[in-house]
Amino acid sequence: MVSDIKREIKFVVTTIGIIATSLAIGILSNDKGVLANSIILSTLVGLGTYFFYQYQSFRYIREIEESFPNFLRDLTDAINSGLPLYRAIQQTSNINYGSLTQEIKKMSNQISWGIPIDKVLDQFAERMRRSKRVNMATKIVKESYMSGGDLISTLTSLADDLTLLQDADKEKKSVLHQHMLIIYAITFIFIVIVVLINRLLMPIFASPELAQIGLANPCEVGCIGGECALCDLYYMTANLLFGIQPGIAAYYSSLFFYMSFVQAFFAGFVAGQISENSMIAGFKHSIILSVIVLVSFMFLSRMGLLGI
Repeated sequence: MVSDIKREIKFVVTTIGIIATSLAIGILSNDKGVLANSIILSTLVGLGTYFFYQYQSFRYIREIEESFPNFLRDLTDAINSGLPLYRAIQQTSNINYGSLTQEIKKMSNQISWGIPIDKVLDQFAERMRRSKRVNMATKIVKESYMSGGDLISTLTSLADDLTLLQDADKEKKSVLHQHMLIIYAITFIFIVIVVLINRLLMPIFASPELAQIGLANPCEVGCIGGECALCDLYYMTANLLFGIQPGIAAYYSSLFFYMSFVQAFFAGFVAGQISENSMIAGFKHSIILSVIVLVSFMFLSRMGLLGI
């Protein structure tokens, strides 16, 4: 527990250090473009750290929920052999339940220290408050034990019910999987539309013959002296990632890239909500889709399908 807290503190301090360093560089540079990039980088680092931490917590709880029915069944077998509840918990602490093993060992240690079993169960339920299923099941076990009820029947029913809920979740996830694939398809369709706009419409709008009604470069029209933080960001993105020199092609290629990136990033959270009923679970989809967009745009630029 102490090592986990130290690791979390170290992780948070490192993140704050990266954000502070990035902002300091942007402020001390006295360059609006560098400052804008520093703010964007700091925002991405902060959001990425938050969602990564939340996703790790989500995975930890999900692994415990998956292993908990097996723990209840092994607990039932131990009690059937004649062991009291506290001894059954100590015995099952030697079995590997993945992430749940650490929590069971913690309960076993508390029992060995002389803490009453009801207090041990209460503390375990409190640690599992992020999981309604495990939290409620633990409270039911405690009430059955304290009231002198049929603990074996209670544990068996809980294990069966939790297994049924897990099976229902898996079936639901399987049914909704096709909807998640649609989210991925939308991202690819968005990229294809961007390519079509670049290859078909942009050359027409940028044609000198159609200058009066054509598509002008906002960086040359709206920015004083042709310089502004947004244009610097777009030009730098186009040059570093896509090898496109500053100009109208660089502006719109970067604009389409950021549009696609934002669409992919938030579409991942929608995919997580659909498939696993949790936006935090969509963090991995957001990362995957964002990488797909980045790699796709870099590949398209090398193929000459970006720019005018």
